[in-house]
Amino acid sequence: MKFARRNALVIILLAGLLLCQRDLVGAQMQQTDDHSHMDIDESGGVAGEPAEVQMARAIAAGPRHVTDFARIVGTDAQGKRVVLREDSNGFTCQPGNPKVLGRPASCSNEAARQWSADMAAHKAKPTNAEPGIIYMLAGATQRSASDPSDKTNSTITMGPHWIILWPFDPKTTGLSVTRKDTGAYIKLAGTPYAHLHIMGQPVGTPMEHLAVNMQDDGALWSAESSEIQMARAIAAGPKEITDQARIMGFDAQGNRIVMREGNGDFICQPGKPRFVAQPASCYTTNSKPRITYMLAGATQRSISDRDDKTSPPLAVGPHWMIMMPFDRKTTGLPVTYSDTGAYIMWAGTPSAHLHIMGTP
Repeated sequence: MKFARRNALVIILLAGLLLCQRDLVGAQMQQTDDHSHMDIDESGGVAGEPAEVQMARAIAAGPRHVTDFARIVGTDAQGKRVVLREDSNGFTCQPGNPKVLGRPASCSNEAARQWSADMAAHKAKPTNAEPGIIYMLAGATQRSASDPSDKTNSTITMGPHWIILWPFDPKTTGLSVTRKDTGAYIKLAGTPYAHLHIMGQPVGTPMEHLAVNMQDDGALWSAESSEIQMARAIAAGPKEITDQARIMGFDAQGNRIVMREGNGDFICQPGKPRFVAQPASCYTTNSKPRITYMLAGATQRSISDRDDKTSPPLAVGPHWMIMMPFDRKTTGLPVTYSDTGAYIMWAGTPSAHLHIMGTP
């Protein structure tokens, strides 16, 4: 029980380390500060608050398909932590305390709770063997972008977001460390507890778009000028990456060639976009996991079956990918295509990886 209380508290208090500056709204929020940080005897709920109110706030923190089967914890009239509903999917959701700055409602998987317990125990590095996931889809509040003990700055707010607890490196991935309202950024960069914030909702409306004017896989490829290839390769990634990336292309015979040298961390290529699943892309060469950017979109025959060679090609909007095997059950992430949010491609296979729609 002690482990569970400490573990859940750290999830709630992660906002103290995770949140970044948006608009100052302190005058509009009558909140006290949470200065306890890692106090394992504190609870995330409000003492004496009706259970149904706590349940509603906890459920609002995560996607519906996660919260429908998640464990819900709260606080009783004496301020003690209680289980309001048992779970069946490995997620725990908690209501937070809207009267205390830095105590957001959240839903977290088992790997996230292990990560949090490791941080609370001051371990040199987290021991979760798969990505921890925390959903904070009702937003959160904080005073400082980097200092959880800050008691003086005005209140700042953060919109709906979700978090991947895995040690991403900004240098090798090209991902930002600057807080922003859209896209993604790394917090605690350069430490074993680095993790990724992704702004917005993780679940969009399932839909499919058929690609048009595609060539057959066996059709001949027509040579293109180096200027056209360079432009298409550069359009595939964020400017911070493409400015320093090696650019690959094709000569008149279709052989792969270097069109511009780079710094060795990133490679961009024009692809052959008239052919299915040959989009322009930029990818990392030294990051673990590899990050691939396809910001000019792509095509694919199937989101679920890598070996599908016959289905009509689908058009995929601008996106970027984390090339590691995310699991549908343990992360709560979708496996169907949407123009917004994220989804796991080829779920349940060794090639499973995460697509995040939009630009980072």
